[in-house]
Amino acid sequence: MDHYFEGIQGWFNFQGPYRQAVREFQDGSVFVELGCWKGKSASFLCVEVANSGKEISLNFIDHWGGSDEEAHKADAELERVFDIFKSNVAKSGVKTSVHRMSTVEAAKKFDDCSVDFIWVDAGHEYEDVMADLEAWWPKLKVQGIIGGDDFPMLGVESAVKEFFPAFETGSENGWSWWRVRKRG
Repeated sequence: MDHYFEGIQGWFNFQGPYRQAVREFQDGSVFVELGCWKGKSASFLCVEVANSGKEISLNFIDHWGGSDEEAHKADAELERVFDIFKSNVAKSGVKTSVHRMSTVEAAKKFDDCSVDFIWVDAGHEYEDVMADLEAWWPKLKVQGIIGGDDFPMLGVESAVKEFFPAFETGSENGWSWWRVRKRG
């Protein structure tokens, strides 16, 4: 299946970590994306999973109400963003689970040590990122990967540096991401 994410409005500069996760993890793996907006990155992930032939459980979590960021407040489609997301992801034909709620509340729906891959891209303020890390880190399996983008943003960078003693960073198209593998 050809990728179609480029035609979706949004921000997505972390193709490498998504490709690597799909290659690395096996059938039965559980993936979670926190913060989905209109589904640009989610659609990319769906197509990667479809093309892999693997049975990976994809979970997308957002409240779909936007944020205080100017790009969200000024979006003329804000009232329809959830429907736009669902339509964009459905084009892949991949089965997904969509959780329309806060990311911290959604964490309660997952057992500890049950998730293989988590991508943190919801709120970008320090308090939001820290709350996601505290809620989701216990959900990650040993040898699982948690990461996120927007690393140049002060709130993201501060929370990641405080929560993790060591982490990997990378960059695509001039925008940085971070990730950590959970060790036993």
